[in-house]
Amino acid sequence: MTVQKQFEKFNDNIRVDFDTNHELKEKREVLVNILRNSDDLPSFDVINQGSYILKTGIKPEEDQEYDIDVGLIFNVNKDDYKPLDLKEKICSILENHTDYGAKIKKPCVTVTYKKNNKAAFHVDLVVYAYEDNENKESQLYIAKGISSNQDSIKWEKADPKGLVDYINNTIVKGEQRDQFRRIIRYIKKWRNRRFSNFGHTSPASIGLTLMAIDNFSYYSDDDLTVLIDVVNYIKNKFHYRKTENGRDLYRIELSLPYELSFDFPNDVFEKMTDNQMTDFKDKITKFSNDLKEARNEIDEYAQYKKLNKIFGDDFEIPEEKNTAKNQVNYIPSSSSSGWEIY
Repeated sequence: MTVQKQFEKFNDNIRVDFDTNHELKEKREVLVNILRNSDDLPSFDVINQGSYILKTGIKPEEDQEYDIDVGLIFNVNKDDYKPLDLKEKICSILENHTDYGAKIKKPCVTVTYKKNNKAAFHVDLVVYAYEDNENKESQLYIAKGISSNQDSIKWEKADPKGLVDYINNTIVKGEQRDQFRRIIRYIKKWRNRRFSNFGHTSPASIGLTLMAIDNFSYYSDDDLTVLIDVVNYIKNKFHYRKTENGRDLYRIELSLPYELSFDFPNDVFEKMTDNQMTDFKDKITKFSNDLKEARNEIDEYAQYKKLNKIFGDDFEIPEEKNTAKNQVNYIPSSSSSGWEIY
Protein backbone atom coordinates (compact mmCIF):
# COMPACT_ATOMS: atom_id res chain seq x y z
CA MET A 1 0.00 0.00 0.00
CA THR A 2 1.28 3.51 -0.81
CA VAL A 3 0.12 7.00 0.03
CA GLN A 4 -0.69 7.60 -3.63
CA LYS A 5 -2.92 4.50 -3.74
CA GLN A 6 -4.76 5.76 -0.66
CA PHE A 7 -5.26 9.17 -2.27
CA GLU A 8 -6.69 7.48 -5.36
CA LYS A 9 -9.08 5.47 -3.17
CA PHE A 10 -9.99 8.70 -1.39
CA ASN A 11 -10.76 10.29 -4.75
CA ASP A 12 -13.02 7.36 -5.68
CA ASN A 13 -14.84 7.69 -2.36
CA ILE A 14 -15.67 11.38 -2.75
CA ARG A 15 -16.10 11.96 -6.49
CA VAL A 16 -19.48 12.44 -8.14
CA ASP A 17 -19.94 11.57 -11.80
CA PHE A 18 -23.10 13.43 -12.75
CA ASP A 19 -23.45 11.49 -16.00
CA THR A 20 -23.72 8.18 -14.14
CA ASN A 21 -25.70 9.48 -11.16
CA HIS A 22 -29.08 8.61 -12.61
CA GLU A 23 -31.16 10.44 -10.00
CA LEU A 24 -29.40 13.76 -10.48
CA LYS A 25 -29.37 13.37 -14.25
CA GLU A 26 -33.08 12.51 -14.28
CA LYS A 27 -34.09 15.55 -12.19
CA ARG A 28 -32.09 17.84 -14.45
CA GLU A 29 -33.74 16.43 -17.57
CA VAL A 30 -37.22 16.63 -16.05
CA LEU A 31 -36.76 20.32 -15.23
CA VAL A 32 -35.43 21.15 -18.68
CA ASN A 33 -38.33 19.33 -20.34
CA ILE A 34 -40.93 21.11 -18.21
CA LEU A 35 -39.47 24.46 -19.23
CA ARG A 36 -39.13 23.49 -22.89
CA ASN A 37 -42.80 22.49 -23.00
CA SER A 38 -44.05 25.72 -21.46
CA ASP A 39 -45.75 28.25 -23.73
CA ASP A 40 -44.68 31.03 -21.35
CA LEU A 41 -41.00 30.82 -22.23
CA PRO A 42 -39.05 31.49 -25.43
CA SER A 43 -36.85 28.71 -26.77
CA PHE A 44 -33.47 28.09 -25.18
CA ASP A 45 -30.33 25.98 -25.45
CA VAL A 46 -28.86 24.12 -22.48
CA ILE A 47 -25.24 24.25 -21.39
CA ASN A 48 -23.72 22.40 -18.48
CA GLN A 49 -21.49 24.42 -16.17
CA GLY A 50 -19.79 24.31 -12.79
CA SER A 51 -18.50 21.01 -11.42
CA TYR A 52 -20.93 19.16 -13.72
CA ILE A 53 -18.99 20.02 -16.87
CA LEU A 54 -15.58 20.40 -15.19
CA LYS A 55 -15.92 16.92 -13.66
CA THR A 56 -14.77 18.08 -10.24
CA GLY A 57 -17.94 17.30 -8.29
CA ILE A 58 -17.79 15.63 -4.88
CA LYS A 59 -20.34 14.09 -2.55
CA PRO A 60 -21.71 16.60 -0.01
CA GLU A 61 -21.26 16.42 3.73
CA GLU A 62 -24.20 15.16 5.79
CA ASP A 63 -25.60 18.66 6.36
CA GLN A 64 -25.08 19.72 2.74
CA GLU A 65 -26.80 19.08 -0.60
CA TYR A 66 -25.81 17.87 -4.02
CA ASP A 67 -26.04 20.71 -6.50
CA ILE A 68 -26.03 20.96 -10.29
CA ASP A 69 -25.60 24.14 -12.34
CA VAL A 70 -27.54 24.25 -15.61
CA GLY A 71 -27.22 27.18 -17.99
CA LEU A 72 -30.26 28.18 -20.07
CA ILE A 73 -29.30 30.34 -23.05
CA PHE A 74 -32.52 31.91 -24.28
CA ASN A 75 -32.79 32.75 -27.95
CA VAL A 76 -33.71 36.36 -27.23
CA ASN A 77 -32.05 39.76 -27.10
CA LYS A 78 -31.36 40.91 -23.58
CA ASP A 79 -32.73 44.37 -24.38
CA ASP A 80 -36.16 42.83 -24.98
CA TYR A 81 -36.43 41.54 -21.40
CA LYS A 82 -35.81 42.94 -17.96
CA PRO A 83 -33.28 40.86 -16.00
CA LEU A 84 -35.93 39.31 -13.73
CA ASP A 85 -38.55 38.62 -16.41
CA LEU A 86 -37.33 35.18 -17.45
CA LYS A 87 -36.34 34.19 -13.92
CA GLU A 88 -39.81 35.04 -12.65
CA LYS A 89 -41.43 33.04 -15.45
CA ILE A 90 -39.26 30.02 -14.60
CA CYS A 91 -40.06 30.37 -10.91
CA SER A 92 -43.78 30.53 -11.65
CA ILE A 93 -43.68 27.45 -13.89
CA LEU A 94 -41.78 25.41 -11.29
CA GLU A 95 -43.31 26.76 -8.08
CA ASN A 96 -45.27 23.53 -7.40
CA HIS A 97 -42.77 21.11 -8.89
CA THR A 98 -41.31 20.11 -5.51
CA ASP A 99 -42.27 20.54 -1.86
CA TYR A 100 -39.75 23.37 -1.65
CA GLY A 101 -40.84 25.03 -4.88
CA ALA A 102 -38.49 27.30 -6.82
CA LYS A 103 -36.65 30.32 -5.44
CA ILE A 104 -35.09 33.26 -7.25
CA LYS A 105 -31.54 33.94 -6.12
CA LYS A 106 -29.21 36.63 -7.37
CA PRO A 107 -27.42 34.47 -9.98
CA CYS A 108 -30.06 31.82 -10.70
CA VAL A 109 -33.37 30.10 -9.97
CA THR A 110 -32.94 27.24 -7.50
CA VAL A 111 -35.14 24.15 -7.37
CA THR A 112 -34.64 21.98 -4.29
CA TYR A 113 -35.56 18.31 -3.97
CA LYS A 114 -36.34 16.36 -0.82
CA LYS A 115 -35.19 12.86 0.05
CA ASN A 116 -35.85 11.05 3.33
CA ASN A 117 -37.80 14.10 4.53
CA LYS A 118 -34.96 16.59 4.14
CA ALA A 119 -33.40 18.69 1.39
CA ALA A 120 -31.10 16.38 -0.54
CA PHE A 121 -30.06 18.21 -3.70
CA HIS A 122 -30.84 21.24 -5.79
CA VAL A 123 -30.58 22.40 -9.37
CA ASP A 124 -29.46 25.98 -10.09
CA LEU A 125 -30.93 27.27 -13.35
CA VAL A 126 -28.83 30.12 -14.69
CA VAL A 127 -30.48 32.44 -17.23
CA TYR A 128 -28.59 33.92 -20.20
CA ALA A 129 -29.65 36.05 -23.16
CA TYR A 130 -27.82 37.33 -26.24
CA GLU A 131 -26.79 40.84 -27.12
CA ASP A 132 -27.86 39.96 -30.68
CA ASN A 133 -29.98 36.84 -31.00
CA GLU A 134 -29.34 36.72 -34.76
CA ASN A 135 -25.64 36.15 -34.10
CA LYS A 136 -24.95 33.19 -31.82
CA GLU A 137 -21.35 34.37 -31.39
CA SER A 138 -22.52 37.67 -29.89
CA GLN A 139 -22.01 38.59 -26.24
CA LEU A 140 -23.96 36.62 -23.64
CA TYR A 141 -25.46 38.26 -20.57
CA ILE A 142 -26.50 36.62 -17.30
CA ALA A 143 -29.70 37.72 -15.55
CA LYS A 144 -28.64 38.90 -12.09
CA GLY A 145 -30.62 40.11 -9.12
CA ILE A 146 -33.53 39.62 -6.73
CA SER A 147 -36.63 41.79 -6.35
CA SER A 148 -35.84 42.71 -2.74
CA ASN A 149 -32.58 44.36 -3.81
CA GLN A 150 -33.20 46.66 -6.76
CA ASP A 151 -29.51 47.57 -7.04
CA SER A 152 -28.68 43.92 -7.74
CA ILE A 153 -30.94 43.65 -10.79
CA LYS A 154 -28.98 43.85 -14.03
CA TRP A 155 -27.85 42.10 -17.17
CA GLU A 156 -24.16 41.31 -16.70
CA LYS A 157 -21.67 40.20 -19.34
CA ALA A 158 -20.87 36.49 -19.06
CA ASP A 159 -18.79 33.92 -20.88
CA PRO A 160 -19.74 30.50 -19.46
CA LYS A 161 -18.46 28.52 -22.45
CA GLY A 162 -15.21 30.46 -22.54
CA LEU A 163 -14.61 29.86 -18.83
CA VAL A 164 -15.03 26.09 -19.20
CA ASP A 165 -12.72 26.05 -22.22
CA TYR A 166 -10.14 28.14 -20.37
CA ILE A 167 -10.04 25.73 -17.43
CA ASN A 168 -10.06 22.55 -19.51
CA ASN A 169 -7.58 23.74 -22.13
CA THR A 170 -5.05 25.09 -19.63
CA ILE A 171 -4.40 21.58 -18.31
CA VAL A 172 -3.23 18.97 -20.80
CA LYS A 173 -5.80 16.23 -21.37
CA GLY A 174 -4.96 12.78 -19.99
CA GLU A 175 -3.09 11.99 -16.78
CA GLN A 176 -2.35 15.66 -16.07
CA ARG A 177 -5.99 16.71 -16.24
CA ASP A 178 -7.00 13.65 -14.20
CA GLN A 179 -4.56 14.64 -11.47
CA PHE A 180 -5.71 18.27 -11.57
CA ARG A 181 -9.32 17.18 -11.10
CA ARG A 182 -8.32 15.00 -8.15
CA ILE A 183 -6.51 17.95 -6.54
CA ILE A 184 -9.62 20.13 -6.89
CA ARG A 185 -11.76 17.40 -5.31
CA TYR A 186 -9.37 17.09 -2.35
CA ILE A 187 -9.43 20.85 -1.75
CA LYS A 188 -13.22 20.99 -2.04
CA LYS A 189 -13.54 18.10 0.42
CA TRP A 190 -11.34 19.97 2.90
CA ARG A 191 -13.36 23.15 2.35
CA ASN A 192 -16.72 21.41 2.85
CA ARG A 193 -15.52 19.98 6.17
CA ARG A 194 -14.14 23.28 7.45
CA PHE A 195 -16.68 25.90 6.36
CA SER A 196 -20.36 26.46 7.02
CA ASN A 197 -22.75 25.88 4.16
CA PHE A 198 -24.73 29.00 5.06
CA GLY A 199 -24.21 32.51 3.76
CA HIS A 200 -20.97 33.33 1.99
CA THR A 201 -18.49 32.01 4.55
CA SER A 202 -17.16 29.33 2.18
CA PRO A 203 -14.70 30.21 -0.62
CA ALA A 204 -16.23 29.74 -4.07
CA SER A 205 -15.25 26.67 -6.06
CA ILE A 206 -14.41 28.73 -9.15
CA GLY A 207 -11.92 30.76 -7.12
CA LEU A 208 -10.22 27.66 -5.75
CA THR A 209 -10.11 26.16 -9.25
CA LEU A 210 -8.59 29.25 -10.88
CA MET A 211 -5.91 29.54 -8.20
CA ALA A 212 -5.10 25.86 -8.55
CA ILE A 213 -4.61 26.33 -12.30
CA ASP A 214 -2.11 29.12 -11.61
CA ASN A 215 0.21 26.83 -9.66
CA PHE A 216 -0.51 23.33 -10.92
CA SER A 217 2.52 21.26 -11.89
CA TYR A 218 2.02 17.62 -12.76
CA TYR A 219 3.98 15.00 -10.83
CA SER A 220 3.24 11.41 -11.71
CA ASP A 221 1.96 9.32 -8.80
CA ASP A 222 2.46 12.11 -6.26
CA ASP A 223 -0.87 13.79 -5.50
CA LEU A 224 0.29 14.81 -2.03
CA THR A 225 3.19 16.93 -3.27
CA VAL A 226 1.05 18.59 -5.93
CA LEU A 227 -1.67 19.30 -3.36
CA ILE A 228 0.84 20.87 -0.95
CA ASP A 229 2.24 23.10 -3.71
CA VAL A 230 -1.23 24.31 -4.71
CA VAL A 231 -2.35 24.92 -1.12
CA ASN A 232 0.86 26.83 -0.37
CA TYR A 233 0.23 29.02 -3.40
CA ILE A 234 -3.31 29.83 -2.26
CA LYS A 235 -2.08 30.56 1.27
CA ASN A 236 0.43 33.07 -0.06
CA LYS A 237 -2.12 34.89 -2.24
CA PHE A 238 -3.53 36.73 0.78
CA HIS A 239 -2.54 40.34 1.36
CA TYR A 240 -3.01 42.57 4.38
CA ARG A 241 -6.17 44.66 4.19
CA LYS A 242 -6.55 46.49 7.49
CA THR A 243 -6.70 46.08 11.27
CA GLU A 244 -10.16 46.07 12.81
CA ASN A 245 -11.05 45.48 16.48
CA GLY A 246 -7.50 44.32 17.11
CA ARG A 247 -7.54 41.73 14.32
CA ASP A 248 -5.38 41.96 11.20
CA LEU A 249 -7.62 41.29 8.20
CA TYR A 250 -6.52 39.77 4.89
CA ARG A 251 -8.05 39.22 1.45
CA ILE A 252 -7.51 37.65 -1.91
CA GLU A 253 -8.82 39.64 -4.86
CA LEU A 254 -9.18 37.31 -7.82
CA SER A 255 -10.56 38.28 -11.19
CA LEU A 256 -11.95 35.98 -13.82
CA PRO A 257 -9.49 35.57 -16.74
CA TYR A 258 -9.14 38.90 -18.57
CA GLU A 259 -9.15 37.26 -21.99
CA LEU A 260 -12.76 36.15 -21.45
CA SER A 261 -15.90 38.22 -22.07
CA PHE A 262 -17.00 39.15 -18.55
CA ASP A 263 -17.68 42.53 -17.01
CA PHE A 264 -14.53 43.95 -15.46
CA PRO A 265 -13.45 44.65 -12.81
CA ASN A 266 -14.78 41.62 -10.93
CA ASP A 267 -13.77 39.54 -7.94
CA VAL A 268 -14.85 35.92 -7.49
CA PHE A 269 -14.57 36.36 -3.69
CA GLU A 270 -16.48 39.65 -3.51
CA LYS A 271 -19.30 38.14 -1.42
CA MET A 272 -16.95 37.22 1.42
CA THR A 273 -16.34 39.81 4.13
CA ASP A 274 -12.83 40.67 5.31
CA ASN A 275 -13.41 38.62 8.46
CA GLN A 276 -14.57 35.63 6.42
CA MET A 277 -11.57 35.95 4.13
CA THR A 278 -9.25 36.08 7.15
CA ASP A 279 -10.90 32.93 8.51
CA PHE A 280 -10.15 31.38 5.11
CA LYS A 281 -6.50 32.42 5.45
CA ASP A 282 -6.25 30.95 8.96
CA LYS A 283 -7.85 27.67 7.92
CA ILE A 284 -5.83 27.16 4.76
CA THR A 285 -2.62 27.97 6.66
CA LYS A 286 -3.47 25.15 9.05
CA PHE A 287 -4.37 22.93 6.08
CA SER A 288 -0.94 23.62 4.58
CA ASN A 289 0.87 22.89 7.84
CA ASP A 290 -1.12 19.70 8.45
CA LEU A 291 -0.35 18.40 4.95
CA LYS A 292 3.37 19.06 5.41
CA GLU A 293 3.31 17.31 8.77
CA ALA A 294 1.62 14.31 7.16
CA ARG A 295 4.13 14.22 4.32
CA ASN A 296 7.08 14.40 6.72
CA GLU A 297 5.74 11.61 8.95
CA ILE A 298 8.18 8.70 8.61
CA ASP A 299 5.80 6.01 9.84
CA GLU A 300 3.37 5.05 7.08
CA TYR A 301 0.48 4.09 9.36
CA ALA A 302 0.82 7.35 11.31
CA GLN A 303 0.85 9.21 8.00
CA TYR A 304 -2.49 7.71 7.03
CA LYS A 305 -3.95 8.67 10.41
CA LYS A 306 -2.87 12.28 9.93
CA LEU A 307 -4.44 12.42 6.46
CA ASN A 308 -7.63 10.83 7.82
CA LYS A 309 -7.80 13.57 10.45
CA ILE A 310 -7.54 16.21 7.71
CA PHE A 311 -10.05 14.70 5.26
CA GLY A 312 -12.30 12.50 7.38
CA ASP A 313 -13.22 8.85 7.02
CA ASP A 314 -13.39 9.00 3.22
CA PHE A 315 -9.59 8.92 3.46
CA GLU A 316 -9.33 5.35 4.67
CA ILE A 317 -6.73 4.05 7.10
CA PRO A 318 -5.52 0.60 6.00
CA GLU A 319 -5.09 -2.05 8.65
CA GLU A 320 -1.77 -1.50 10.35
CA LYS A 321 -0.50 -4.93 9.31
CA ASN A 322 -0.87 -3.86 5.67
CA THR A 323 1.29 -0.76 6.03
CA ALA A 324 5.04 -0.44 6.13
CA LYS A 325 6.45 -0.15 9.61
CA ASN A 326 9.61 1.56 8.46
CA GLN A 327 10.35 5.01 7.11
CA VAL A 328 8.39 6.06 4.03
CA ASN A 329 10.18 7.70 1.15
CA TYR A 330 10.20 11.45 1.61
CA ILE A 331 12.43 14.50 1.55
CA PRO A 332 11.90 16.59 4.68
CA SER A 333 10.66 20.16 4.22
CA SER A 334 10.94 20.27 0.45
CA SER A 335 8.57 20.08 -2.45
CA SER A 336 9.16 18.09 -5.60
CA SER A 337 10.23 21.34 -7.26
CA GLY A 338 13.13 21.65 -4.83
CA TRP A 339 11.81 24.55 -2.78
CA GLU A 340 8.81 25.44 -0.72
CA ILE A 341 6.87 28.62 -0.07
CA TYR A 342 5.99 29.40 3.55
